[in-house]
Amino acid sequence: MAKLSGEPGELSLKFCSGRGIDEFKQKFTLTNTETAAFLRELAQEIETGGEVEVAHGSISISVNPAPPIEVEVEYEEDELEIEIKLKATS
Repeated sequence: MAKLSGEPGELSLKFCSGRGIDEFKQKFTLTNTETAAFLRELAQEIETGGEVEVAHGSISISVNPAPPIEVEVEYEEDELEIEIKLKATS
């Protein structure tokens, strides 16, 4: 399990009748050390294969990602953004 520590920020939830949570989005502010620890845990889960789980406090979200994993890198106005997409196996 890749645990997010740090300070949670903006939260967005969308529900779907009969399915529960359809979309979850939350931003976190982490120190360099917290970020590195999270990325190491996430990398270990991806490399091991199977279910990838991310948690903060009592909230946990998991997906069994299908390869390939999509990584998007964007640089704009002195800000580097790296997005990793883990799409669930069908």
